[in-house]
Order: sequence, then C-alpha cells, then structure tokens
Amino acid sequence: MSSGAITARDHHGEQAEHILIVDDDVVCVQTLHAVVKDLGTVAFTTRATEVLSLAKRLKPSVVLLDISMPERDGYQLCADLRSCPETQDAAIIFITSNDDVDHELKAFEVGASDFVPKPFNIQLVRARVQVQLALRREQRRLGSAQRDLADVIKNVPGHITFWDSDLRCQLCSDQDGRWFGVPPGGFAGAPVRAVLAEELAQSVQTVLERLLQQAESDKPPADASIALTYRATDGSKRHIHAAAVLRLDARNSWGALLLLTDVTAVSAAEAALDEERERAQVILSSIGDSVIATDALGRITYMNPVAETMTEWAMEDALGQPIESVMPLRSHGEEVTLQNPIRIALVQQRTVGMALDTLLVTRNGHRVPVEDSASPIRDAEGNIVGAVIVFHDVSETRAMAIKMTHLAQHDQLTDLPNRLLLADRISQAMRSAVAAHGSLALMILDLDHFKFVNDSHGHHIGDLILRTVADRLTATFSSDATVSRQGGDEFMILLPEIQSPEQARLLAQAAIDGVSSTIMIEGTDFHVGCSVGISVYPDDALTREDLMRHADSALYRAKSDGRNRYSFHSASIEHMLMQRSRTGKTLRAAIDNGRVEVHYQPQVEVPSLRVDTVEALVRLRDESGELIAPSEFIAYAEETGLIVALGRAVLLDACKQIKNARALGHNLHVAINVSIVQFAQPDYLESLCELCAAHGVNPECIELEITEGQLMRDADNMKHLLDRLRQHGFRVALDDFGTGYSSLAYLSQLPVDVLKIDKSFVSQLATSHQSVSIASAIIQLGKSLQMGLIAEGVETQGQVDQLLGMGCNTMQGYFYSKPMAADALLVWLEQRKQTQPSV
Repeated sequence: MSSGAITARDHHGEQAEHILIVDDDVVCVQTLHAVVKDLGTVAFTTRATEVLSLAKRLKPSVVLLDISMPERDGYQLCADLRSCPETQDAAIIFITSNDDVDHELKAFEVGASDFVPKPFNIQLVRARVQVQLALRREQRRLGSAQRDLADVIKNVPGHITFWDSDLRCQLCSDQDGRWFGVPPGGFAGAPVRAVLAEELAQSVQTVLERLLQQAESDKPPADASIALTYRATDGSKRHIHAAAVLRLDARNSWGALLLLTDVTAVSAAEAALDEERERAQVILSSIGDSVIATDALGRITYMNPVAETMTEWAMEDALGQPIESVMPLRSHGEEVTLQNPIRIALVQQRTVGMALDTLLVTRNGHRVPVEDSASPIRDAEGNIVGAVIVFHDVSETRAMAIKMTHLAQHDQLTDLPNRLLLADRISQAMRSAVAAHGSLALMILDLDHFKFVNDSHGHHIGDLILRTVADRLTATFSSDATVSRQGGDEFMILLPEIQSPEQARLLAQAAIDGVSSTIMIEGTDFHVGCSVGISVYPDDALTREDLMRHADSALYRAKSDGRNRYSFHSASIEHMLMQRSRTGKTLRAAIDNGRVEVHYQPQVEVPSLRVDTVEALVRLRDESGELIAPSEFIAYAEETGLIVALGRAVLLDACKQIKNARALGHNLHVAINVSIVQFAQPDYLESLCELCAAHGVNPECIELEITEGQLMRDADNMKHLLDRLRQHGFRVALDDFGTGYSSLAYLSQLPVDVLKIDKSFVSQLATSHQSVSIASAIIQLGKSLQMGLIAEGVETQGQVDQLLGMGCNTMQGYFYSKPMAADALLVWLEQRKQTQPSV
C-alpha cells in the first residue's frame, strides 16, 4: 500500500475538507485513518516522493506527517509544503517517536502547526485535527469577510478615511484617487491636508481635533457632522456632508472614522423643491376655492387665504389643530355632526366627497353650505403622509339646484312627488329590499266618480278637492312613505318597508277612510270615495314596471268589486290576510277569556342534572283545538299591540307556577320571552313589579329573555331599562345569540346575565366546523364577560358531549324534555325529586 484516498462528507452533506496522512508505517497509517476518517476526505501515502504531487492535487487542510521517512525526512517535506503555493496554508501536524524538546522545537521552526509524539493517543490526535480544521474554516470565513469589507469600502458612494490619534491617515477608500487626486498608497501616514481638498481640509481637521480632544472626557461624543462646500477640479461647486465617529486605532488610542458624502444632487433637489413649494404657495393663494392640508393625524399644516376667510380662522391659530376644530361640519336641518372627509380619506386611503347638504360652522358660528373633496397625500414611496381638502361655498348654486330639482320632480297642483320622482324612489326601495331581504308595497288610489264632481262644479272645485285629498293622504302615511300624484285623480303611495301585507292592508283602509270623510269646499260638502289597488314586492313583481302594472290591475279589481275598497294583486296574499284575521280573532278571544296556554321547557345543569329554571313558551289553539304555530300569532300580536296583553297573561301563569312549585319544595325560576313592543311600554317595569308583588313572587325568580336583534335596535335606551330591571332583581338573558349583529363593545357594557346559544348552531355541531367555531366563541365570550350560558335545541348525546367539552354546562332541548303543560311540569319535577333525591 503506497497511497490512496477515501471520500467522506461532513454532517451538512457538503464535500468535506481533505486530510493527508504521510507515514512509512502501514499500521500507523491505518490507525490514523480510523481516527480521522469521518472528519473529511482522507488520502495517504507511505512514500516521501509522492507527498508533494499528491498534496498539490488534493490541497489538504491538514497533513499528518511522520518525521522519520525514508528518502526525505518530515522536516524537509514540511519545508517543501510550506514553499509550495498550493499547500502553504495547510496545517501540518508532526507524528513522531522522537519526543524530545529539540525535535519539537525544530518541527515548529520549519512551519509545523502541531506536534504529536508516538505512541500517540488517538483521542488527542482526533481533537487536534478537529482544532486545525476548525481554524482553517474560521480563517476562510475571516478572509471572506475581509474581502467583502474591502469591496464595500471600495464601492460605497462616499469617501471613507480612518485617522489615528496623531491625525495621520491609516485607511482611505478612494484607491483610484477620483475624489481629491491622491494616488494609490499616497494616503498612508499622510496628514489631513495631503489627503483631502484644501477647501475641506481645515474644516475637517478642526472637527477631528475637537472630536479627539473630547474623547478623553468621561462621556466622549459618539460622532460629529458638518456640511461643507468646495470647488472640484472641473470647476463645479460641490456640497459635502462630513460625518466622523470615534474608533480605537491599532495602538488602542482614540482615532476617528470619517465619511464624506457628496450631497450636491440632494442640495439641488432641495433647492428645486423649495422653489416648487413657493410656486405652489402662489397658486394655492390665487385659486378661488378653499384649501386645507393636514398631516397623517388630521392636524392642520396649511390653509390658503380663501380657507382662512371661509372658516374665519387665521392660519397661525389653526396650525396643529385637528381638522374638526377648524372645519366642523353639520348636516343641514338636523344639525348632526358629520365626519370630516379628511378622516375618511386618511382611513380609506382614497379620494372622497362631502355628504350632500353639508354645513361648515365657522369660528364665529356662521353656517355656510359647502361642497368639497378630500384626497390623501402620499410621499415618493406611496405612504400616506397627510390629506388635503378643497371646498367652496355653494349657497346660491344649491338654492337654484334645489328649486329646479323640486319643480322637475313634483306636481304643480299638490306639490306631491310626480311620476318621475316616484319611479326613482321605487327603484331605490327595491334595491334596499333586496339588500335587507325585505318587502315593499305600492298602492294606486283612484277617486270614485271624481269626473262627475269635476264636470258638475268646475275644475276650480276639483283642484281644491285634489289638494285636500293630497293633504289627507300625506297625514295618513308615515314620513318614509312616498305619496305622489300621477295626474288627474290618481295617486300612488310607495311603502318602502313593510313587515307584512297586513300592514299594507291596514294603511289602505286608513287611506280609504281618510279620503271618504266629508270635504267642505266653499261652504259645500263633498263626499268622495276611492278605490285602492295594492301590489307587493317581491311577491307580486320583480320589476318596477310589473309592480306598477299589477297595482293597476288590482285597482281595476277593486272598482269591479264595488268601489270604495282595496284589492291585492295576489290571491295568495289575500288568503294569507284572511288567515291572519282569523288568527287575530282567536288570539283576542284567548286573551279575553283567559285561554292562553303556557308550556314550560326545563333548562338542565348537565353535570348535576339539576333543574332550577324553565322557559315559558306561549301556545294558542284554533277552533278545532289544533295548535297554531307561534311564528303566526306572535308576529300578529306584535304588529297589533296584543303582545302586551299576551305577555301579561304569560307572566301571570309563570307567577302561578312558581308559587305551585314552591309549595312542593322546588325553588323554580321562569325565563320569559319579552318583545321589544313590551319594553317600549312606558309603565312596563312598574307593571312587572306590581304583578310579582301581587302574587308574592320574588323578581329574582323571573328571567327576561330578549333577542339580540331587539337589543341592538336602541342599545342605549335598552341599557338604561335593563339596568333598572336588574336593580329590581330581575335577571336578563340574551336569546338566539350569534344570529344577530350586536357590537361586542355594547355587549360588554350591557347588563346581561345569560347568553343563550341559538339552536341553529347546536343542531349543526356534528356537521359544521363553522357552527362549532361560533358556539365555542360564544362560550368563551360568555365566560370572559362572566355571563351564564345556555345551549338551546339540544337533541343528541353527541351535542351534549361537545357542549360540555366546550365549557357549556346548561342545556335545553328535546334530549332532556319537550315543552310541557304546567301540571305535567310539576309531575316531572316531583318524579325527578324522587329518583334523584341528592340533586
């Protein structure tokens, strides 16, 4: 075996470094190979004549070299390797049986990196090879870093020098002499005046001297900078920024690192910018519109003279003020504070216009109608740095536009909206209905036999009758309805939002009753009846034209049926209205005769199976004894106001059952659903307390449930009422939570004791990840707000297990019990008491 190589890879999977073993003892080679084989690519030779050629080819990082080699000893081989450019950086470790000091010293004299005597310790050999390999890697990294630093210094767009404590130059990045004509190498040890331009040298030297003098103080300055100007060799005027920072030199004394940056282009750009600013100032001061600029926080940074005049603020007083202080905006008529478009432009990062009918309130309180637009201001990188608003007085323009618009859109005789304006409002109402999944109604009202009155008494009397009818119709319908005259004796009424066709029916009858009342004109009584045709969107039509056409056909039907009446286009709606009428009669009879049924569904605390609370659910039966769906009669009761009497009947029954349960030893609480109509009663709280007191029921036994949608209709007033209810001891539960749109900010402030998770989420726990996420979020929200939690509609053991795992312990649903009559409830409670005596 004369020579060979075995390749290894390091633990990163990259090609390892080379290790060369040189020894004429084959056993020693094998031993060394075993020690270092996993540290790199290992090559070996037993012949001294092969060493140099093999090393040139491999370029080893480490050479393990035996001193006692035939033909040429290790010292000579070491000298050969050190003199060869390809191998001069290799780490040479001598392996020898000569362990006296003279041999070791000689080894280091010829360039050895380490010395290991034979017989050697294999762990020691391995450790020393690893050390040398690590040193080699570190040397390579250091060399690379030095080269990178040299490249950076050479290519940085500035002039870099380092000055020692005697202000002698030790480093200069301008190797080509481009800045000040100093030739390569001419800077070494040179003073400031020999390296820098004469015009710069004195100023820079003063800065460096001051910096070095202060370096000996307790708190030496971190840096110093100065702006300089000099005349370049080509005659151009150059602007220089000089910055110096303290650093220790090679003698561990304070020196200074100096950076000169040519800022001529920057200075020129700044000068051009200043000129542009002056030009912009002149332009802004000359235009006829008001201009106000702000920073990114909406604080005023500029106002032109026109803006100063309109706002009655001087710019020196306005600077730094928030835009709302200098330019407060109000809505015309209602005087509601409006958000300044500047804020919208900053938040939404887009150009915005002011709301219609906007008033600017000046510093002295004057109101000025204005129009404007606001836009964000961006810097060169596109970042928002402020906003600008341009506005002007539109008093005269708006007055003329309003007058012209009104004339174009209103009937000259009655001043009601004409066909053009009505058509636009129908289209708008349809779009709103689509967005809200709602309904609207259109009525066509035609006076009966008006032509006879007009022909008999003249057009003058006819016009006065039409005006009276217009006034009566306007008084009949709410402000959100549009009462219009289409021409002749025909009127149209748009109801943009109806809760049900029943609402349209009632209003149609009210219109007929109002128009049919006696009209006195110039001492003569006139009796004018009318017929009404009604079309409902989207039940009867999906387009404006069809809606109007169907209302007209319904009018024809009303006239055909005998006049002075109303008719719906849809037969199904008429059938539904008749059904609602029957439901209404049944409901009134049940309330008047005390036949309102109340069923109760337990709310179970699952871990203990304890039942402290039941929910009261009202039931109504028709003439045949069949139950009517609550969705049918509850909505009717709310629309007609019967919900107040119905709620009172439920509360009376609940108080009775609380007393009956108490007599049997059950401390029962009852949860009662409350309509927003009931809450709106001025004496609701007082009547509630009176009923509880009259029946000896503690208000703590009553839990009032209100839905999320009801709560958010008027959150502020609801908060006040709920606060008062809780002060009297009543508990408050938020029903169907998660299906509405309540604000968490409001929810955290509202006096609510219990959140009820809607059954729509509970029913889909096993199939919908979204329902699981929503239910879990509601439970965590309730816990964080320290509210009780109840899951509705629980029907399976799987739902029970999931809800328990989420942290909801109280449940209500068919899995535990269906709603039951009061007598059955008491029996159910007694049976549970007997079967679970410990609960």
